[in-house]
Amino acid sequence: MSEIRFLGTGGGRMVVLNQLRRSGGFWLKLGNVNILQDPGPGCLVMVHKLRLMPDTLDAIVLSHRHIDHSNDINVLTEAMTRGGFEHRGRLIVPADCLVSDPVVLQYVRPFTEITEIKEGMEIALQDIKIEFPVRNMHPVETYGAIYKFGSGKLGYIPDTEYFPGLTEAYKGVDFLIINVVRMKTDRKIRHLNMNDAAELINTIRPKKAILTHFGLQVLKASPEIQAKNISGKTGVEVIAAYDGLKLMLEGKENLGKWV
Repeated sequence: MSEIRFLGTGGGRMVVLNQLRRSGGFWLKLGNVNILQDPGPGCLVMVHKLRLMPDTLDAIVLSHRHIDHSNDINVLTEAMTRGGFEHRGRLIVPADCLVSDPVVLQYVRPFTEITEIKEGMEIALQDIKIEFPVRNMHPVETYGAIYKFGSGKLGYIPDTEYFPGLTEAYKGVDFLIINVVRMKTDRKIRHLNMNDAAELINTIRPKKAILTHFGLQVLKASPEIQAKNISGKTGVEVIAAYDGLKLMLEGKENLGKWV
């Protein structure tokens, strides 16, 4: 059995700093493999609140170095490695998380295996494959991911401005998670808006799409209403994630059950 658990659905400075939504990223359980994606502020707290076990993690993945995605990376690395006493798991991050002004501290690096993400690379964790299909267009080095597991493919598009290469990169996924910070475009802020999300969903055509990482504009406009509107326009089932949402991933004959 496989599932996603959302540890936070907030994005953007004001939402995160005021914790209008939690900001812990999401936890994937794909068969026997546990992966934590983008452990932002409060991730460790949410992990324990939801009775997840950080020392069962097989990997932690960062899409990029910004605080709302990486704040809890060091404490979760320590938790994954049982206080640093057991060398285990894997840390998968862009190179600029490790160099000048690093978000991954030197202190935790000996505790685990570290892999630098490169555009187009694919890595394996037991029987799970993770592909990083394209570098996003964001102020820092940023990569989304496609998680390939027994019953399908889950795509994650993190922070980026819209560009045509996203469509081709994520074609064929069964599930698509999209970070939608804004309602309208601001060229100074390189994030997807709701129209961009609708265009991506309509062209990629996943079986199900999940919106998350909401900024203040989106919260004011109601993520649930926006998801319903996109469903109506595209014919694709779209939901707005909420803090603590569990999505069960089942066989291809019954892909996806909302809990």
